[in-house]
Amino acid sequence: MIEIYSFIFSLGLGIVARLLYLGASALAKRTDFLPVTVVLDMLVALVVGGAFIAYIIFSAAELAPYMFAALGSGYVVTLALTKRKHKNA
Repeated sequence: MIEIYSFIFSLGLGIVARLLYLGASALAKRTDFLPVTVVLDMLVALVVGGAFIAYIIFSAAELAPYMFAALGSGYVVTLALTKRKHKNA
């Protein structure tokens, strides 16, 4: 049962990662200052990575490849849903 919870958590964390990145990108565009962009990108990576590691430690789940696949899949699905379409005119 822990594998199902780990999969769901990793999938959700991938979705949250993309949404955090969208928010950080919007804030970085608003400030238009490179150090702010770098710091925000690092914070997003630390929050997502920290949450993933904390889940592994506190749930005593075994680290498995499907967790990384679920994390990436959640991010990619959210990326596909939130991608802007550019007009070529």
